[in-house]
Amino acid sequence: MTTYKGNAGNLMQHWTLCELLDIAGKHTSGLNFIDAHAMAPLARERTSTDPKFSRVQEGLSRKKSPYEEAWQRLTPRGGYPNSAAFVKKVWNGDFSLLLCETNPSTIQKIKPWLKRVERSELFQGDWRKRFDEGLPSPSEVGLADDSLTLFSFDPYMYNSRRRFDDPKKRCPGNLYPDDIERALLAMSNLEGGVLIQLSTYSTNDGNSQGAVISSVNSIMVARAFTLCAVVRVNRKMMSLVYARNVSWSAELADLPDGFEKWLSRKC
Repeated sequence: MTTYKGNAGNLMQHWTLCELLDIAGKHTSGLNFIDAHAMAPLARERTSTDPKFSRVQEGLSRKKSPYEEAWQRLTPRGGYPNSAAFVKKVWNGDFSLLLCETNPSTIQKIKPWLKRVERSELFQGDWRKRFDEGLPSPSEVGLADDSLTLFSFDPYMYNSRRRFDDPKKRCPGNLYPDDIERALLAMSNLEGGVLIQLSTYSTNDGNSQGAVISSVNSIMVARAFTLCAVVRVNRKMMSLVYARNVSWSAELADLPDGFEKWLSRKC
């Protein structure tokens, strides 16, 4: 059975994603969504007892944000959706999905679900290998030229260390500086506007939130990306939102305050 954390990190990640979709939908007709860590479209078994998540889940029938509205509609009998499911439910225009997943049981859950999506691809393996093959611009997957490409990176954590004395200490489920450089190289030829949501859930190994932001910024800025928002749920978990060639990116500046207000009302 596929599992989900069911914690405040989920709230942070997917509230932010749904707000990005809601804002972007006012400006562009299509969405090219690329997820490096796909997960299952519907996970049934919760592995956390975080009370913040429980309170939001229990209150889904009340007045809702785009996130809560989609969550309730996607899980009338319980469980939790993945990012692609939220995209499919929230986005009102044309869209495409490129999902990367390594876990065999999760892949088997994604396959039948993805058959119902016209423009879609499932890469069965590490996202790094798929990115090395080159990434599609919106027009290459049948979307309008003004469509947005939105990337989701949902690793265990971002680790700013570049070198390890023992290579075995490097975790493939984490994100490292050379991973970002590798991803940005794959994005270099994409047409149109690009948004990146990078979520991290731990400050282990000396990776304070400040150190992470400094490390990621040093790479992103060199590739013409701008940091638009830092959405935090605590001192360990945060989502960074970056934009390139997005004329309306200033509208994303209110995301941190919006999330804090939303969460305080719910919890």
